Amino acid sequence: MGGGRPTRAERDRSTAASVLAHPLRVRILEVLNQRDMSPVEFCREGFAPASMDVSHVAYHFRELAQYGSLAVVEENARRGSVEHVYRGLGRAYFSDPQWDELDRDERVRLSKTMVQGLMARVEGALMSDTFDSRVNRHLTWIAMRLDEQGWSEMATALSAAFGEVEQIRADAEARLERDGEDGIPSTCGILGFPSPWGTQLTPPPDA
Repeated sequence: MGGGRPTRAERDRSTAASVLAHPLRVRILEVLNQRDMSPVEFCREGFAPASMDVSHVAYHFRELAQYGSLAVVEENARRGSVEHVYRGLGRAYFSDPQWDELDRDERVRLSKTMVQGLMARVEGALMSDTFDSRVNRHLTWIAMRLDEQGWSEMATALSAAFGEVEQIRADAEARLERDGEDGIPSTCGILGFPSPWGTQLTPPPDA
């Protein structure tokens, strides 16, 4: 990372870990998946190290845009130059019918971007030592072998959990606005996905 613009092949092979190899990129995605911002604003508001030049920060913005993690949403003329305002693309939500309308390449691109956004939130919390600041934080995962019914039941349960969490978020924001409180910055991620063969102690089916 950092040795010139990524090629198309490099972008296609990229993972959340490779895109987020630089800690500044973690911070950029963590912030820009919440609000639009230019590199200048990012530095001015204290999100970048004070010793880091704006041009260096702008380089990482451009790299993340090349990987499809950010997009330019606004261009403003500023004293003979153009200030680019970026938006994080890891905050998208699609219903099942909307997701089904996308072709496979687009679904893969969006999934990678959303995972990068989530991993940026996790990495940011770990680096700032907030991840384990509460004893009732939740972190679990389980490897399973499912049949078609089991897969469908898992997907339904996760969708229901998302709906409950979304209602919790809306109710909490209403109470915070009513009471004039800042609230607890929080992140909730829900995943369920097919794993490659070899991650289970079960041989793949015959071709």
